[in-house]
Amino acid sequence: MNKKQLLGIITVILTVVVAFAIIWKLNDIYGWLQNETQEIVIALIMAIIAGVLVESVYKILSPQSKMLKTTQTHMAEHKDSLARLILPNNNNIVVDGAVKVIGREDFLGVITSDKLYFIGKDHFKITRKDNCFFIQDLNTKNGTSVNGEELKGSQMYRLNDGDEIKIAKTLRIKYNELWDLKN
Repeated sequence: MNKKQLLGIITVILTVVVAFAIIWKLNDIYGWLQNETQEIVIALIMAIIAGVLVESVYKILSPQSKMLKTTQTHMAEHKDSLARLILPNNNNIVVDGAVKVIGREDFLGVITSDKLYFIGKDHFKITRKDNCFFIQDLNTKNGTSVNGEELKGSQMYRLNDGDEIKIAKTLRIKYNELWDLKN
């Protein structure tokens, strides 16, 4: 458990304590109400508090989107980077591992939301093999092409510096090797 989660849990506990104190005081304020009306008001307040608590816990414990974890913008001089995909807005998706799966969430904010629907959740992957990078479409409905050549089935295509990748016939990105992989 990290500090953010611990702080969130403490906040939730304090909120519950304060809410119970307020409700206890409301009993005095609403003493003039009939029992049925008072119980309805208290139930409504408790439902609101429960909703706020559930939402707070959900925000604390829910995983981050893939966009926040995988899309990075940085300078080409980064020593750990091996290749990058240059997006139309000049942001980069760094390819720095053995396998990188790229999908719809990687292009949030790059193209309009109506065009995003044509891109698969996991649209294609780039694999590093023998100091080369290969691209493979992940059996998507709208496909992937490299330099105008459509990738078929599980076909892997070797990427070269400067290749143009077209995703779902809606988005063009550029592949760029950041340093000579053979050295």
